[in-house]
Order: sequence, then C-alpha cells, then structure tokens
Amino acid sequence: MTKEETGSGYRFEIDEAKNGETFVRFRASNGEIMVRSETYSSKSSAKNCAESIKKNAPEAPTVDDAI
Repeated sequence: MTKEETGSGYRFEIDEAKNGETFVRFRASNGEIMVRSETYSSKSSAKNCAESIKKNAPEAPTVDDAI
C-alpha cells in the first residue's frame, strides 16, 4: 500500500524517507509497525523487497542471538 491508500489488517506499506528514497514497512493489524526495511533509490526496488519477504519468509529460520 502507499500512503494514499487505506486499509486494515497485516500489510506492507511503501513510503518515502526524508532523504527522498523509498522504504517498506510491515504493519500489524493493530496498526503497529513490526518491520521497516532499509531505504531504496527506486520504488520498484522497495516493491521487490516486499515481494521477496512474502516469498522467502515462510522458509526462513528464526535465529535467537540473545544471551
């Protein structure tokens, strides 16, 4: 979603950083931001980031480095 679109539930949002680059947010159904990506110079790269997460996250392991 972009900032012009509205919605609820879990969702990816594409937004513009202060430096003019684009980033991805993953927002929970309660509105809280769960994850924010690095910034990308193009919107298409940010969209690729969201698509990659959707595709690869189900198989990704959880690594607990906490002591």
